[in-house]
Amino acid sequence: MPSGQEARGELEQELASEHGFPPLLARVFASRWQGQPAISAPYLSPRIEEMKGLGTARDLPAILEQLQRARAENRPVLFYGDYDVDGILAVCTLYLVSHWLGMKSGYFLPSRFNEGYGLNRRVIERAPEKGYEVLFALDCGTSNLEEVNLASELGLTVVCLDHHAPMGEVPSMPLINPHLEKSLDPMCTAGLAYCFAREWLSTEGEDAAPVEDNFLDFAALGTVGDVVPLVGDNFILAHNGMRQMPKTKHSGLRAMLLALQLGAMEFLTWRDIAFKLVPTLNAAGRMAHPRLAAELFLAADEKTAADLTAQLISLNWERRDMQGKIYEEAARQALAQENAAVLVLHKPEWNQGITGIVAAKIAEAFGRPAIVLSDLETEEGVSVGSGRAPSGVDLLATLEPARGVATKLGGHAAAAGMTVSSSAVPELRELLRDAEVVPLAGAEPDEPFECEVEPDELGDELVPAMMRLYPFGEGHPPPRIRLRDARVTNARLVGQDKTHLMLTVERSGARPPLRVIGFRKSHLAERLGERTACQLDVELDLDNYQNRTVLQLGLLGIEGEARASEKHRYNS
Repeated sequence: MPSGQEARGELEQELASEHGFPPLLARVFASRWQGQPAISAPYLSPRIEEMKGLGTARDLPAILEQLQRARAENRPVLFYGDYDVDGILAVCTLYLVSHWLGMKSGYFLPSRFNEGYGLNRRVIERAPEKGYEVLFALDCGTSNLEEVNLASELGLTVVCLDHHAPMGEVPSMPLINPHLEKSLDPMCTAGLAYCFAREWLSTEGEDAAPVEDNFLDFAALGTVGDVVPLVGDNFILAHNGMRQMPKTKHSGLRAMLLALQLGAMEFLTWRDIAFKLVPTLNAAGRMAHPRLAAELFLAADEKTAADLTAQLISLNWERRDMQGKIYEEAARQALAQENAAVLVLHKPEWNQGITGIVAAKIAEAFGRPAIVLSDLETEEGVSVGSGRAPSGVDLLATLEPARGVATKLGGHAAAAGMTVSSSAVPELRELLRDAEVVPLAGAEPDEPFECEVEPDELGDELVPAMMRLYPFGEGHPPPRIRLRDARVTNARLVGQDKTHLMLTVERSGARPPLRVIGFRKSHLAERLGERTACQLDVELDLDNYQNRTVLQLGLLGIEGEARASEKHRYNS
């Protein structure tokens, strides 16, 4: 049996010779995938037909049986979703499939300000009055024991697709949830809905191919937007769906791409989705009502799509203004919690639609999990909030000590929601101050770099291979490289608030210099001198620059100090 080093060398050679990996990428991914063929398979052959899908899901036959019966007996189905892009896309996918099948159906998306997250009693009570006989919960339901029991008492048949971790006893209903079945990949609900739609149409004797043509981009948008691990089926969905997105068949998504100046792109990056598309779509649920986003995805004509897109873009500008103000106030509170393992930030007036984004930015800026809470307008003395954590942290497991104080606590490893009595916020803060920060199972080790190279070894010749391995994200991070003897010829602060650092690194001969971008790394400028030879830790990614896809180097850190005798040069 070959030694570990020999096995890694053999895999490196295989990746280079059989899969066409450039030597640098072959070295990095041979080290990651050594002895793990099941992990590497989706990246080497990301074909839809290779997906595991829901074939092993215990309750798949039961859910399909209920929908077959609903179609045969003309029983109306209500698709009940969530107010974020994942839940909205799941609803739109299955609602459209039901219409393809000629079924009676409708959908409901809760307002975070009125009904809140999860199944709502008032909506359930009204559903039979409106003629619905089947309730299909999407992106919620796993932790709604009382509401599911109520629905059953009222004669509704309840089925569910969800990816949130259970909070308490799981309701008795046909349910598919990766948290409850380890044979399933950790898909978001839009991904589950995509896979379910294929099974549904096949069971009805219909061609499942239109699902790929029409909803693969929805599944990719939900997968990237909900930050689920890019492993197994998730990577296959994201990889193929992102390639399909520029050619989308949906008027609404096409209108949004055009409005965000992404319509001419043949290749979208994960940043295009995570920082442009998703925030604009989520602005509906954060600032108004999620049905605006659903109406966009369901729009049948270009004028309706363009009008809804304009509304969402306007709402997103409002959201950004409000977010900036809330972040400043939350950051001041965070600075006062210097030794807290988990930051608990609270102000009654903060907009509930913004707290999740602010929590994410606080977690990133302070390197600690953060809970951001505000008070309900509809219920006195009750605070609700959202939690986020830095990459590699299992947030829900970290918040386990809060269960004794929180009246509601749910979510998954990347995000959590919480309800607590306003008077109990100080107790919550004290409970979480010394909490154990639980690492995410299988998280990548926080190594500074995976291999060392000279600047001349990097260039756009890596782009085709990087595109095959795209997108990168949680569970599939971009390659981390140390640049030896990097000569920085220019350093400038960029961005609206000058918090990003742009470096120019020279290469030998006539080769164009490398551009290195350090997002929120302006503080590192002081360590660089003009033409300073240093070691830069960077991650390799892709970007669209001047209408072509190029290699992007993201600055992670600087090894060694800049020479003190040399002055800095900023072009800010």
